[in-house]
Amino acid sequence: MQARHTVVLAEAVRAGAVDAGAEVHLIKVDEITEDQWALLDGSDAIVFGSPTYMGTASGAFHAFAEATSARWATQAWKDKPAAGFTNSGSKSGDKLHTLQFFQILAAQLGMHVDEGAEAVHKADAATAEHLGRRVAETARVFLAGRAQAA
Repeated sequence: MQARHTVVLAEAVRAGAVDAGAEVHLIKVDEITEDQWALLDGSDAIVFGSPTYMGTASGAFHAFAEATSARWATQAWKDKPAAGFTNSGSKSGDKLHTLQFFQILAAQLGMHVDEGAEAVHKADAATAEHLGRRVAETARVFLAGRAQAA
């Protein structure tokens, strides 16, 4: 099920990139050919995608990541922009580790994963606001309790 969801997201990434004028190639990492490695080498940017299984990227993606060591050795992807996406069987699903795995892989390969502040989604900003409010309220309760105990 998650693999099909990954394909849906990959198609959405493709649609957005094509809409922005890019030429896009979807590559299944468990079926990658030498010609597709060459496509990746010649690409202006690479977007990693994998379902999250048991808190990390799929086994197929891990095998792909290990196979990039030849690219690391030659710095073939140095300074190439990178991004990534994942999905899991639930809304949370421990996807953070998979995204961090993509970021570390990209960094090891000398790729760029930075985005400007304009890339922050409204929902993420709202979550951050909620976090700030919650921490401030909790701190106020702790301080009031500490003052009362003194």
